[in-house]
Amino acid sequence: GVQDADILQWDSAIYFVEEEEGVMNVDVIRMGLMKETISVDYATEDASAKAGERYEAVSGTLTFEPGCVVKTVAIPLIDNDRWDTTLEFKIRLTNPQNCELGRYLYLSRVKVIDGDYFPSSTYAKEFDRYGVTDTAFQEAGISGLQLLWEYITLNLSSPGIKLKSAGVLLIDFLQNLYFLLTTYIVQYAADNVLGDAKPEELLIPGSKDQTLLFLAAAYLLPFVVLNVLDVWKAQQRIAEESRGNLQRSIFRKFLNFDEISRASVSSSELGLSIIQDADDIVSSGFMNVFELLKQLGKLLVSLYFIQAENPEALLPTIAVAVAIALFILLNYETSSQMREEVSERQARIIDVAQEGSAKIGLIGDYKVRPLMEERLTHRISDLNEASVPLSTTQVTNDYFPSWLSNLLVAGYLAYGGEAVIDGSIQIGTFLATVNIFKGISDTFKDIFTASLELSKATGPIVKITALLNKQTNLRAQKRINRRRRQVTKQERTPERLAELRRATGQRYGTDGIPIRLEGVGFAYPGAQTSIADATLSVGQGSLVAVCGPRRGGKSTLIKLLGQVVDPTQGEIFIPSYLRILHVGANPVVLDGSIWRNLTIGSINFWRDPEAETQRAMRICERLGFNSRFMTLLRDTRQQFLDGEDGEEHAWARTLSISDQMLVHLARALVYNPEILVMNRPTSQLPEAIADEVFFMLREFVDNRGIALPPESAAKRRPRTAFISFARMAGVLNSDVVWVVEGGQVRETAKEDVSALLVQ
Repeated sequence: GVQDADILQWDSAIYFVEEEEGVMNVDVIRMGLMKETISVDYATEDASAKAGERYEAVSGTLTFEPGCVVKTVAIPLIDNDRWDTTLEFKIRLTNPQNCELGRYLYLSRVKVIDGDYFPSSTYAKEFDRYGVTDTAFQEAGISGLQLLWEYITLNLSSPGIKLKSAGVLLIDFLQNLYFLLTTYIVQYAADNVLGDAKPEELLIPGSKDQTLLFLAAAYLLPFVVLNVLDVWKAQQRIAEESRGNLQRSIFRKFLNFDEISRASVSSSELGLSIIQDADDIVSSGFMNVFELLKQLGKLLVSLYFIQAENPEALLPTIAVAVAIALFILLNYETSSQMREEVSERQARIIDVAQEGSAKIGLIGDYKVRPLMEERLTHRISDLNEASVPLSTTQVTNDYFPSWLSNLLVAGYLAYGGEAVIDGSIQIGTFLATVNIFKGISDTFKDIFTASLELSKATGPIVKITALLNKQTNLRAQKRINRRRRQVTKQERTPERLAELRRATGQRYGTDGIPIRLEGVGFAYPGAQTSIADATLSVGQGSLVAVCGPRRGGKSTLIKLLGQVVDPTQGEIFIPSYLRILHVGANPVVLDGSIWRNLTIGSINFWRDPEAETQRAMRICERLGFNSRFMTLLRDTRQQFLDGEDGEEHAWARTLSISDQMLVHLARALVYNPEILVMNRPTSQLPEAIADEVFFMLREFVDNRGIALPPESAAKRRPRTAFISFARMAGVLNSDVVWVVEGGQVRETAKEDVSALLVQ
């Protein structure tokens, strides 16, 4: 019957692979008596990683003969030299035949780790030698402009961006040709149609009127076409896509930082990087290159006209161009440094504002509002001191090319006018040349502005390059995940599973595999050892109380068990198919709806949203949420199921600390992990509610989940909880007690635990 059916699922909730490995092997594991032939379909699904770009899509059917415990699926990866953040795709099991799918791990994710440097590996040797920081770039002789060029190359390697960019360049080229065309039309009209050309030599022989109409049409019709093309260009969303890609990359990279990298980036720095720096890199860097190329193209067609029609005017034009180029070279670095200084001082103002918002209670309690205002005033003054020189420099930069260009036009009016009077050039050529010079005047100013505008991108690209090359924890997670999967595979041979069934009395031998700490040690960088040589084991389905005096290492052990930090020696073995959830001591309430807060993480695995939301409400009710909260849950449940609950978070503004803690705990129980790791979950709760939490944690372990049918408990994986309790009642409610004292971890009897060890 269904109750006796074997279970098929992936052997891990998440996999890690580096793109250079070429292939990712993932395992489907079988749980049960293994007496029948069973099968299941599998397929990859796109997420942030796309098939054909990062991996090759695979699908098929796996058939398990009697006694077969595992099947492997090979997923080819696509290696390239293009930088990208860590991307992921999904793998899904469907259509089980003569078996069931695991409640959660019918769906898993594969993270593909990119080993290239941002924005490219061109300077890999320098990065390896000097590091990837602002000062390291200076030591290596790598400028912001060089990094910006590499980013532009990276962005253009995106197929969609590349094709659209080619279209934009073509349209800009046509606009420059149109400028040249209109110049020649004006010259021809003045010198030939309105001049002394013979009627039979006109474009339409014998008719000046028809020739003028033809010239008017030739002037106007291309403009109509260019207008249509410009509308198309504006709709291509090149800037929006480029900026969005960079912003997502920054945020995705930050989410994968290790603790040291994460601590080195403040929330204001991250916010400015995503909002301002990414925009500066795209708008003032990438998109500005199009404008620069367009204006350089316009300058070239202007020089072509001058060379062809009035070569005497070529030399002063080139002299002005050289003068502007020299001015840019001399002032570029200064302008860039000024902009970066202003950006840094803006970030300091945001720091004060964020601290004031986040810690308003403390500021009010200690009556230090004037102090905070004074700090903000000082930082505003610092910003103003940096902004005034920048504004002055910008005015000078704006006027310099205009002065040179106006001098060029004024000089030609005097020189060219005399040439018309003495008959050496025709009036049409003179007027066309004046038009060209006026165009060149504007072009010089636009080239100058666009060149200096690039300086707004050089500071941010240096900062973003350092940010996007910070250390992540992905390779450490990959190593631990591979080791867990390897040991799990060794523990799950048919012979070993049969032995575990006999020894533990578990229905599934896999549920009898113990959780082990083997010589585990941990030390924070530059600090003394927090945990030393911990070697213990506990069976799945246990409630483990973690006790010890303050600063004895309890929190560190909880972080190790919850995979927040990785051991610096030894290893913690937890079967790879068991999902681990770490719940910190301080409650966290996300922006967004109440349902978004309760279901984050768990909703990805739901197959019956109606039943799952009902279960979430039962958990909240048992935890003692007040009537207002429960009414809000009921009233917004259908909106949530329909995907219309929105981003409303006004409900969270009036929550007490206890209420926030209940949301924090409810979220974990709704998630229903196989391994629950909690740090002091009841420290901020009244005693009556704390007692209910103890009771629910007991049920979580005994019933293999909260608010789930007891009759199907045997089909669910055992639940194991590691809890750092702040009350003795929690310890007495546990199965096993681990004491952490002076960095040493030992198991002890409940009756030997004193109140000094529960703090």
